[in-house]
Amino acid sequence: MLERFLALTAARPDAAALIDAASGRVTTRAELLARAGEIGRRYAEGETIAVQLPNSVDFVATFIAVLQRRLVAILIDRDALPEDVARIVEQLAPSPEQETAGVPPDARLIKLTSGSTGAPKGIVASEANLLADTLNICATMGIGPDDVNFGAIPMSHSYGFSNLVGPLLAQGTAVVISNDYLPQSLLDSCNRYQCTVVPAIPMVFDHLTTAARGDFATVRTFLSAGAPLPPAVSRGFRERFGRPIHTFYGCSECGGITYDREGASVERGTVGRALEGVALSADGARLVVRGANVALGYLHDARTFEPFEPGLFVADDLVEFRDDGEVALIGRASELINTAGRKVNPREVEQVLLQMDGVRQAKAYGEPAGARGDVVAVAVVAEAGVTREQLREFCRARLAPHKVPRIIKLIDSIPVDERGKVRRAALAAL
Repeated sequence: MLERFLALTAARPDAAALIDAASGRVTTRAELLARAGEIGRRYAEGETIAVQLPNSVDFVATFIAVLQRRLVAILIDRDALPEDVARIVEQLAPSPEQETAGVPPDARLIKLTSGSTGAPKGIVASEANLLADTLNICATMGIGPDDVNFGAIPMSHSYGFSNLVGPLLAQGTAVVISNDYLPQSLLDSCNRYQCTVVPAIPMVFDHLTTAARGDFATVRTFLSAGAPLPPAVSRGFRERFGRPIHTFYGCSECGGITYDREGASVERGTVGRALEGVALSADGARLVVRGANVALGYLHDARTFEPFEPGLFVADDLVEFRDDGEVALIGRASELINTAGRKVNPREVEQVLLQMDGVRQAKAYGEPAGARGDVVAVAVVAEAGVTREQLREFCRARLAPHKVPRIIKLIDSIPVDERGKVRRAALAAL
């Protein structure tokens, strides 16, 4: 990846690398490389550093410095609190008296499994893993050097890193940098800087549909990842702007996994087909991913590294393969609800509830119930007049008795984090 960017810079040093959406300031490839040199001089070769920056020139320059100085960077969410950052660094970065860290010598990036709080595991990736992921994404999505990415998704997250930083360094795809999710600002910036690719999260597409005025003049591809895209949002956006949203599914352990080449796959109940360079199969129903994009393994603490089998990752997601090669996500192994020894897939309960008139959103999960294990609980956003007993009766007619929700919470909205993912602890606390 570094060699590619050095070659790109030598060939066209004045080409735009990063464009600030707010000011219009253009940073060329040569300027970006010079800034990386300034940052790299702060660190000793092989050092582990914590990187907590917003989308910026310095974020990208710091990663270039990581490659140049053979550092290891821990990517920390830009909104993490100081105490969370300190805890992560204490857990994953070797102390000065430790001669070696637990990571392999070719490690360059540590992603966090659970955001920026608690005690997450680190996902350790090499430069080769990151480059393979980038090349898979660009080849599958048709993203080329002359495209312009709109960069509002956090570069510190796996999605943003793979889709923004990777294409810039590997093939020179320029990025319009933003830290603003406001729908009108996003649309206006895309038109002003002639963006052709917009990776975003479902919440942003929902807000664009309902709040943005005007149309996108130059965008060819809209990507959605980071959280499940609701079919209603996909349909609403397509009807409003006349173009589909393409679902991009992946995980931090291996980057991109599948891509919806045709668009609107969530309306078909799938997340598209395998990316080029990625081979998929199933172990039982659990998804198995093979490819050079798969990371090296987990770092539990600064001295404890758990390697993956090279090029192989068994995901927590449960899947079905359709005859046309598309992949349907049917749940997660870790989220199966164990109720009196019988397993309940929360996705099945949710799909039943969403068939009921007046139900807009539903999220099923397990709540502890003593010796019997868990009971099925659901949080439901519904129109006025929908009652708990109506919901329960609807489920009784369509589900086995042990799958019928024992606990039903009628709420105004499903609690989600900044990426649109459901906050399960918040559901349980309602």
